[in-house]
Amino acid sequence: MKQQSLSMPTMAFGVSKKFWISLAIVFWLYFVAINIPAVWGAYLITRTGDIGLSGVSGTIWSGRASLISVKVKQADYSLGQLTWSLDAFSLFLLKPCVNIKTEMDNQQFDGRICVGRKGSVTINNANMNFPAELIQSQLPLAIDGQFSGHIDKLTLESNRLVDLHGKLSWLGAKVFNGTNWMTLGGFGAEMADDGKAGMSAHVFDVGSPMKTDVVLALLAPSGGSVKGTIVVNELFNREAKASTWLSMFATQGAPDAQGNLPYTVDMNL
Repeated sequence: MKQQSLSMPTMAFGVSKKFWISLAIVFWLYFVAINIPAVWGAYLITRTGDIGLSGVSGTIWSGRASLISVKVKQADYSLGQLTWSLDAFSLFLLKPCVNIKTEMDNQQFDGRICVGRKGSVTINNANMNFPAELIQSQLPLAIDGQFSGHIDKLTLESNRLVDLHGKLSWLGAKVFNGTNWMTLGGFGAEMADDGKAGMSAHVFDVGSPMKTDVVLALLAPSGGSVKGTIVVNELFNREAKASTWLSMFATQGAPDAQGNLPYTVDMNL
């Protein structure tokens, strides 16, 4: 009986020692992980040359960069200051997610980005705001104004569109007709995927003298169409010389009883 009473504390001490050693290792790993410098993550992100970061501080879990830029078609675009926070729980689901925010003059993005196991990228609940000049190089006409949008969900797999639901607006819209700037009011668009790696957008006017009801379809891997109607009153048509630039993509119809001029848009891309 005496020998048994001596062996039990020894066994209890052995188990307790292993527990505390394991706990110490876990805490050490946690301490190392939460203090991984943000510059380590910045190196991995920027090594392809498509993304540039400067003034990086903090950790990979929560940090900031004084400037972030992205390269699109060999041109660098600045997005301003970047802040981020990594969702640690998402790592256990093997789908890491990060909440990011970028800010600069008249330009902002705030949303959640997740990377799937097969390399898919999903943007959820994102808000964006940017000046029209940011997309000027992609358009045949000089434009002005401010774009803003909300993305409920956007998913890409190997650069292939899988899912899209969102809205976009163009407020304070202006177009240069070759002589002067024309104020067009505002426009909105409801965007969705077509289930075939393409997308469609229903474009409509928001307090604009151009009554617009147009559907833009972009097919995958290429092609698409723009179909719908645009109606302007005679005064706007004359003062803005609308027929000059609307004729680039629309066909004018006969005026109605109120003198409004209808234009039919039917283009293949």
